[in-house]
Amino acid sequence: MPDDVFGSPKPQLERPNRKRQLADHEQRSTAERVRDCLDYPLLYEMAELLPPPNAVGCPRAYPGIVYLIMAALTPVTRSKRSTTGLLASPQDWRSVRAHIRRHLGRRAAETLPLTAPSRGQYQDALNNLLVPAADALEEAFRSYAARQALSQGLFPSDAPKVWSRPERRQLLVGDATVPKAPSKARAVEMYDEDTGLIRSRRVDPAARIYYENGEKTKRKVRGTKWFFASGRDTGYWTRVILSFAHVAGGEYEDEAAIAVRQFRMLKEALPHCMGVVYDGAFRGVHRDALARNGLLAINKQHGSVAPVFYERITPCRSGHELWCDQGRIAESIRIDDGTRVLEPVPIIRLEHRAGATKSRWYHLLKIPCRHGDHDYRVPVGITTTPADRSPRSTDTGQRLKSDAERSFHRAEYLQQIPQASLTHQLLYPYRADSESVHSQFDLSLWNRRMIAYGVERQKIFVLSFALSQNATSHQIHLEVRRNAQRELLVS
Repeated sequence: MPDDVFGSPKPQLERPNRKRQLADHEQRSTAERVRDCLDYPLLYEMAELLPPPNAVGCPRAYPGIVYLIMAALTPVTRSKRSTTGLLASPQDWRSVRAHIRRHLGRRAAETLPLTAPSRGQYQDALNNLLVPAADALEEAFRSYAARQALSQGLFPSDAPKVWSRPERRQLLVGDATVPKAPSKARAVEMYDEDTGLIRSRRVDPAARIYYENGEKTKRKVRGTKWFFASGRDTGYWTRVILSFAHVAGGEYEDEAAIAVRQFRMLKEALPHCMGVVYDGAFRGVHRDALARNGLLAINKQHGSVAPVFYERITPCRSGHELWCDQGRIAESIRIDDGTRVLEPVPIIRLEHRAGATKSRWYHLLKIPCRHGDHDYRVPVGITTTPADRSPRSTDTGQRLKSDAERSFHRAEYLQQIPQASLTHQLLYPYRADSESVHSQFDLSLWNRRMIAYGVERQKIFVLSFALSQNATSHQIHLEVRRNAQRELLVS
């Protein structure tokens, strides 16, 4: 395919391999990750959102920051019992007191007891302190995560925006995962055939059946589904988790609808974000919503999408019959044996036009012709409706029908970055970073099962997981910057 802005796709064996093995010096021990959490400024900002201990009755023995620290350490140690045991060590508890004194002042540290809280005290604070403040804590997390991403060089405002070849740090990555339910039980009471007794079982009220692994091979998983959105640059531990959300599924919103809403919220906080990398859960309606918001939607076409006739144009005597195939415009060409094949038309530019209320996207085509090549502009990514501004015929001046009026789902058939292109082959593998998030999330669970019952308590654990991951990313960024300054001074 000559002179195509996205490049010709390459076979699997010829594609560049950018994977590298994690080096030993890049490993992060549990002790280091504990220190990362204790030095994370967001925890101490969140503590101001929690109510202080009551002055009457039976006040809490510990301030809210202690329970926030325990929540952030739970994904690192993989259980509340391990976190309590870790802080029970006098040395580790002195370290906690020292970090609180450093961030909140000497007076806050002096009010702390000489021993760490018990598991029962943390469980009581989880139910009565953290869960009621979950929404405020989540909002503070989203705001700080966006600022942290910008401070670490993600979604920069001074970097050039090349829509046909965006950088990794300019893209969002997202996906949802289903951790197993904390209990296999599905009924509160179960009859024991051996003893004849009725036994009580603890059941997770939020658990339900989900289907994973795409459209071809589905796998049933029982648990709760959680969506994560993140951004990262090259290098390990540069990822910043920016958002998370519970996916109820069923009769409520599905995963793709929640992902679109989250990405649109992130676009407001990160105005220089260029696009989203997602899996096949996105269809045309989801790509349309993102494209209208000024975002690239980079994902694979659904397996059910077949070639469809687009239009016939006559800029010359011979004319050209255009079809939609593999996310782009292709021309129907008759070959020597009398059959017709769809030949992709070269795209010489991806145009983005930002409007006051929505964006518009175009492919500028170079149609090969024996009478001379023709330039032709095709709208992509957005399925127009009667509410949108409609073009008019150049011959008669009459209003042309919108895509919805002529039953043409443009966002489903014409992608901004076509799947059959080298650019798509280079960008889509970034989606694997979402699988890395899911792997880290599973490793933070005891026995790879959710360690909380109910959506409210699970939300606190998911928030804690995001906090612990971003804390390490923040600390690694500071270490790299200090090392660079040290080398600059030495030189």
